[in-house]
Amino acid sequence: MIRRPMKPFIGIFDETKELDTGILDKIEDDEVLIRSFIKGEKDSDEIRINAKLSASQVLAQAHEVKAKPLEELLPAYLSDYSDRFEKKKAERFPPSRPYDHAIDLKPDFKPRDCKIYSLSPKERIEQDKFLDENLRKGYIRPSKSPMASPFFFVAKKEAGALRPCQDYRDLNNGTIKNRYPLPLVTDLVDKLKTAKVFTKLDLRNGYNNIRIKDGDQWKAAFKTPRGLFEPTVMFFGLTNSPATFQAFMNDILKDFLDEGWCVVYMDDILIFSDEIDTHRLRTRRVLERLRENDLYLKLEKCKFEVKKTLFLGMVITPGHISMDETKLAGIKDWEVPKTIKGKYAELARPLHELTKKDTKFEWTKLRDIAFNALKAKFLQRPILQMPDDEKPFIIEADTSKWATGVVLKQQGSDGELHPCGYISHAFTATERNYEIYDRELLAITNALKAWEHYLLGGAHPVTVLSDHKNLTYFRTAQKLN
Repeated sequence: MIRRPMKPFIGIFDETKELDTGILDKIEDDEVLIRSFIKGEKDSDEIRINAKLSASQVLAQAHEVKAKPLEELLPAYLSDYSDRFEKKKAERFPPSRPYDHAIDLKPDFKPRDCKIYSLSPKERIEQDKFLDENLRKGYIRPSKSPMASPFFFVAKKEAGALRPCQDYRDLNNGTIKNRYPLPLVTDLVDKLKTAKVFTKLDLRNGYNNIRIKDGDQWKAAFKTPRGLFEPTVMFFGLTNSPATFQAFMNDILKDFLDEGWCVVYMDDILIFSDEIDTHRLRTRRVLERLRENDLYLKLEKCKFEVKKTLFLGMVITPGHISMDETKLAGIKDWEVPKTIKGKYAELARPLHELTKKDTKFEWTKLRDIAFNALKAKFLQRPILQMPDDEKPFIIEADTSKWATGVVLKQQGSDGELHPCGYISHAFTATERNYEIYDRELLAITNALKAWEHYLLGGAHPVTVLSDHKNLTYFRTAQKLN
């Protein structure tokens, strides 16, 4: 226990509070409690730093943020764009655009009927809320379609919350696929390497901003205990919804994407810059473009002018990437497996063995060690350095009988080598029969293929570090049979 008088400054969500006197208690390795006793106040403040929050505390914090007036949350230089953050205005029916979602059916497709799912009393209440709200907005309408897809609910992460769903599997099987690509996350992240300030924007209503092409609405009809309805806007679950939406976003922001200071993945927009004045001009340009296209934003999910932001499940800081801590939290609570079901493809060889046909499930000491080691590795949250085309790359490859592991590295400003990326590959049964020199070479060729967009045409030669003793085999003349 550490006890000493102090006069700390505590920063909480950009607010600073000066405490007159206090006691600093060391509670745990990762948690500090500050008790302050402020003159004239009856009750003391108690502030936990890096303490774990309960679900109710997190929800309370979120509610507090949402409860603040829009003017407090929106930066002053964007005040003339406050209309882009108004929830009520965002409920408008979207305009018809060239991007209206088409549902093109295969020539042999035949409309199918479906059964009605029974709903619990709570689900009926949620059904009525969903139908009434979307009828009011014009997002759905009564239908006489020959096609009907099931309607039901699934549980959300929030305790007791329900999410309405349509089961469009039959429709999707009969739909001609739109192969428009979603961006590669690695390509998006590569663009951020020199950025020092970020603004993240989150579109409100997502897919509902796109109309279904006139004449195609009947194809997405869904059946409920209250009747048959068809959507007039794009819903989740339709096979080509992601392609339609990404094409729309890429098109309306095309010039910004081409200029290289903006990336977009579905309804997430990230603006990035090296300095603040340019960044503010860029943010205004994006908001003006969203206004031109009648799009709105969720203010509570937007982040303005930050040096650290969460984007696509990764924590982005200037020059570095790390894993989102909340994504890793559940790993701490992984229980020892009791069946062969689960995502064992990501686990090490001792665990892979359990998935083989006719293998008896037996939890051995070796498997327990592998399981706990994997949890520990995940929770280390390694920070990746952004690849820099102007610096030489180093590939470190290692191979065992069962798998390969490869790391892409570059020298950082501290003179040390830092990881830019990782690759692991568990050998197939055939690959395990390769000679050691073939397995070593396979690790290197896999790495060169995976990272060729960094390595080809680089300013410096690429250094490969591996077990050279095994690879000397390829430097000698071979006798072919």
